[in-house]
This record gives sequence, C-alpha cells and structure tokens, in this order.
Amino acid sequence: MTEDSQALQPPRPKVALAIVAVVLIAFVLLIAYILVDNLPGASGGSLSEDSYAAEVAAAMDGADADTGAGLINEYECYTCHVLGDGSQSPLFDGIGKYAAERRPPLSAEQYLYEATIFPGAFIVEGYSDSMPTNYDERLSQQEVGHIIAYLLTLTEEPPDY
Repeated sequence: MTEDSQALQPPRPKVALAIVAVVLIAFVLLIAYILVDNLPGASGGSLSEDSYAAEVAAAMDGADADTGAGLINEYECYTCHVLGDGSQSPLFDGIGKYAAERRPPLSAEQYLYEATIFPGAFIVEGYSDSMPTNYDERLSQQEVGHIIAYLLTLTEEPPDY
C-alpha cells in the first residue's frame, strides 16, 4: 500500500465509536443543563425573590387549610412527617414558623411549594432525598396551595421527647 491509499481508508471502528460516544455525551449534558436551567422558578440556576412566584400565586388563590389537612391524610404525608420520629424526614411541627427561614430568599410559600414539587432541589441538613418526586403529576396546583395553606398553620414547636 502506498501512503495515498492509506490516507483514503476510512477511520478505524474504535476511533469512530469514540467520536460518537463523545458527541453523544456532550449532547446529553447539554440537554440536562437546559432542563435544569428551565425548571419553574429557576433563574439561571439561582434563587431569587421571584422564584416560583407565578406558580405559588396560582396555587395559593383560594387555598384552604382544612382542605390541605385532608390532602395530607389522603396522600399519607403524615406517615413520615407526623408519625415518624424525625430521623427519616423533617417533621411538620413548626414548619409554618420555620419555612421562610429554610431557603432564603424564598418565602415560606415558595419554600413549601419547592419542597413539594421539586423535593430534591433542597435537602434539609441531616436528611436524605427520600421524598417522592411525582407530586407535580399527582397534585393539581390548587391541591398544592391547599397543602401549603395547611402547613403554614403548623407553628407549634415540636414536643420534647
């Protein structure tokens, strides 16, 4: 074989596969970046006072705490957040008082919205990411508002055990 005939040969399969793999990985990373950056309330990946503002306003329109209490029972949130000992999930005790302080600059309503719809966005220190991630599909905006309204009523300190 001459040098000219070697130059005309197609690239080896391993090199072609490596190139395809690199391009595919780059594409997947780009899509992941776009999806994360476009979450509702995301502002270039950082929080602001406007994060989730439209979503929360819609959810809180006509929100009713008593209805929210019923939804907490219906969706069995109490199993981990009320009946639990606080080792697996943060207890609801006092959440209405502490929610606004958990994730500045989010308001209490914004924090509770995010914690329900995007539970993996912020994990309270000492806990794992164990909350179901499909409440955005299972709950309507109005139901989320009812739940938030109920949680805001829970201002009592947790009992000392």
